[in-house]
Amino acid sequence: MNKKSKKEDDLLFYIGIFAMLILIFAVSFLNLGSIQQRLLFLFAGFLLFIVTTLSNQRVLQALEIVALVGIVVAFITVSALYALSITLFVAIIMVAYLYKIEHYRKEPIGMVGSFGFVLLALGYAFNNGSNPLIASAALGFGSLAIAVYSCAAFVLYKNRIQLIFIVLNAVFSISPLIILAHTLSI
Repeated sequence: MNKKSKKEDDLLFYIGIFAMLILIFAVSFLNLGSIQQRLLFLFAGFLLFIVTTLSNQRVLQALEIVALVGIVVAFITVSALYALSITLFVAIIMVAYLYKIEHYRKEPIGMVGSFGFVLLALGYAFNNGSNPLIASAALGFGSLAIAVYSCAAFVLYKNRIQLIFIVLNAVFSISPLIILAHTLSI
């Protein structure tokens, strides 16, 4: 790697860490669904979209597109069915796109990441309180799938951007899985 690409890689990594810290702050310290939280989600999600695009991380880029759509849908008051239609449609388009460009042939583990962002799309749609059981299960297991994908991709391809998504999705899986356990009285 030449100096310029090393500097670019470092810059993208640090921007990704900054975005990750914003997201963790927004989840940990701001009221759920508040305008401040949604604005920070939008800003940090956009930063992560830029990072994943410039890092050529196709599955994570698709994840960020799905997440950004989910965030935008959270800004408007729509029924769970409408939100589900929008977010799942975008997630399915992302899966079809990755299939069309033959990404899964180059990176078969990408299917795990895609499964994760499809689950997240489902969770975003129901995260408006209409069905906390579905929302918690989808958000918790979707985040875990993304963390597993990112861990495997990091081990296989040594891209540091994956480390951000391991940490971020491990953190994001905790709260929904706790809610799911309480809902199921486990």
